Amino acid sequence: MSMKATEPLDMELVGELQDIMADGFVTLVDSYQRDSAQRLISMQAALDAEDRGQLRQLAHSLKGSSSNLGAVQVTALCIVLEGRVADADASELQALLKALDEAHVTAIEALTELCKGS
Repeated sequence: MSMKATEPLDMELVGELQDIMADGFVTLVDSYQRDSAQRLISMQAALDAEDRGQLRQLAHSLKGSSSNLGAVQVTALCIVLEGRVADADASELQALLKALDEAHVTAIEALTELCKGS
């Protein structure tokens, strides 16, 4: 992939999705925004409750939906979180969740911008 790691979206994948989904793309983005925001809230709750199994599960499902929508930074952070959840201390996991939150905001902004253009 020639894509820079700093880009929030895999534009090639997103472009294909827009072509395939047409008007449904906006609905897809809306649904992803709702679901992923809810997952992030649940992930924080799981971390607070020290339920690492639940945290890993949520990271895994967020990874899947983010990957489908080309949200590459969110996907990458979910992979890191999944890999670290067993061994990391709570402060490291909290930092990962914060980074995930920020990457999520950036991805949603980029996707919303594309919806305006479509």
